[in-house]
Amino acid sequence: MDISRLLTSAVAAPVVVISVIASPASAEDPAKADAAVEAYVEEWREANGVPGAAVAVVDGDEVRTYLSGEDGDGDPVSTETPFLVGSVAKTFTSALVLGLVEDGRIRLDDPVNRHLTWLDAPTMTVRQLLTHTTGYTAGDGLAVSERFDNEPGALRRAAADLEHHGTPGEYAYNSADYLVLGALLEEITGSSFAAVAQEDLFEPLGMTDTAADADGASTLAPGHRHWWAWTRSYDPGFDESGAPYGYVISTLDDLVTYARAQLAGQVLPRGIAGEAWSIQEVTGPGRGYGYGWSIDGGDHRRVHHTGATPGYFAHLSLIPGEDRAVVVLANSYAEKRAPSLSAAAADIDEIFGGGSATVRAGDPLLSAMPWLLAGLLPIGLMLTLVARHLPASPRLRWVCAVIAGAAAVGLALLPRLLGGTLGFAISWLPDLAIAVVAGSVMFLLAAVSWAIRPTRDAGTPRRSGQHPPRTYASC
Repeated sequence: MDISRLLTSAVAAPVVVISVIASPASAEDPAKADAAVEAYVEEWREANGVPGAAVAVVDGDEVRTYLSGEDGDGDPVSTETPFLVGSVAKTFTSALVLGLVEDGRIRLDDPVNRHLTWLDAPTMTVRQLLTHTTGYTAGDGLAVSERFDNEPGALRRAAADLEHHGTPGEYAYNSADYLVLGALLEEITGSSFAAVAQEDLFEPLGMTDTAADADGASTLAPGHRHWWAWTRSYDPGFDESGAPYGYVISTLDDLVTYARAQLAGQVLPRGIAGEAWSIQEVTGPGRGYGYGWSIDGGDHRRVHHTGATPGYFAHLSLIPGEDRAVVVLANSYAEKRAPSLSAAAADIDEIFGGGSATVRAGDPLLSAMPWLLAGLLPIGLMLTLVARHLPASPRLRWVCAVIAGAAAVGLALLPRLLGGTLGFAISWLPDLAIAVVAGSVMFLLAAVSWAIRPTRDAGTPRRSGQHPPRTYASC
């Protein structure tokens, strides 16, 4: 998920530009290309607080790898280090569903209720699920994510809890659609999603270290999240109920194998591959979404997908016309760094091809917001102290109480204004969540302090020489 796109135009803030660190290179000069890509990866990793990264460029029959940093256990990153791949898993789910279509077991325009009779979706079709046009929103998917349900039937339970808040027929990227596709796969095959993926996709391709269940993810080291300027380890466990849209582990070696198989036409059914890699829904100028893939059109056509979970980032980018692919894996993720993280695959491809690139800045608003909210805490504390120690007229005290209460409510509602919930913020934006909770509590205390502070009765006699209580024109 990328809420930074919702906020770009909301508030103007300064953008820090990272210096250019890559000089022109050429794929015909491997040493120069390697040095340029390595320099970019190092600067990108440092700029985004990524403890460990694994990158590969597949160029025809040649594979160049770039490894940097450590995993969450302190071991050097290798081509066999497992990472969570996030929404790159949607490409796996799409391939499995299209395989059922090729076998005649389902059709793209089948109503989903024909197979999932328990799902409240009377008009939803398989094609709509693949293209994010069912009417589910990003928030609908987030509402059932990170359940960490690893018991049998986890996908059905999560899908049964889904609610619709969008408009059917309109494109809205979300994880709910692929959760339902995962449940559909289980219903049609009679096997768990993890077993179907293993038997029909991972094993045939030789992806020996890729898994979609908790047992297969036992070797996964902790990922990392950002807290203000610090990177902190994060290890909540594996979530099988999220496997069809994000909770799959893989390695650089396996994703290189997958990328090469995709470029060779060995994954998608030949009769449907063209549709899968074509724009089915327009998402922007020259851009769109196919069946489980984002498509960037133009002369340098890219078929790709980013992926993020709390703690990990991945990007698989295919350039079919040039028989090239770029794989990027990182053991850290922050929404505020999403623009920079997502730009890496295209930048590395540009550098490898002889161009140059700049490590991009993150989202300025999301980067600044936790600090701005933390800066409100002293204000709330000051208001509380003033309310306890300085007198004021009853009317003024109530005005101050209302203002402080409104600030508390506004902070509490901030996660919803960003398109999520407090639970979402705790998982994806922990520093923001802490600042929101602390700020809400502080301003609530201030509101209560102003509301209940006792005032002297005007009829109470004063002792000789005692001055009347002062009043203040503002709180």
